[in-house]
Amino acid sequence: MKDNWIVFEEYIVEMLKEIDPYCSRTPGSGNGGCKSDVKTMLPLQIECKQRNTKDVTIRMNVWDKLKKEIPFHVNKLPVYCLEQKDKRRFAVLDLDDFLNLYVEYWKLKQGE
Repeated sequence: MKDNWIVFEEYIVEMLKEIDPYCSRTPGSGNGGCKSDVKTMLPLQIECKQRNTKDVTIRMNVWDKLKKEIPFHVNKLPVYCLEQKDKRRFAVLDLDDFLNLYVEYWKLKQGE
C-alpha cells in the first residue's frame, strides 16, 4: 500500500497531466535530490505536504525553502499544496502572485 503523501503527489500529477503530459512526481525530492515534489513544464514550483491532522498549517520554513529553490532566471510561481486527514486539499500562493494571476486571467477574459 502506498503512503498517503505519495497518493497526494500522484493526484496532483494526474490533474496537471491534462495540460502538461510530461508532468511527474520528482524522485528523491525529500532527500536532497531534485527540487520540489512535482516536475512540470508549467511555470510552477510545487511542494506537497500531506498531514494526518484535522488542520493544515503553513510551515514558513517549508514556504521559504520552496521560494529559494526557484532559480533567479526562471519565472515560476511557488505553490504549497496541502492535504489534511479528511482529504481536503489546498493550494497556497503568495497573495501578490494570486492577484497577478487573477488580473491576467481577467484581461484574457475581457479580450474574448
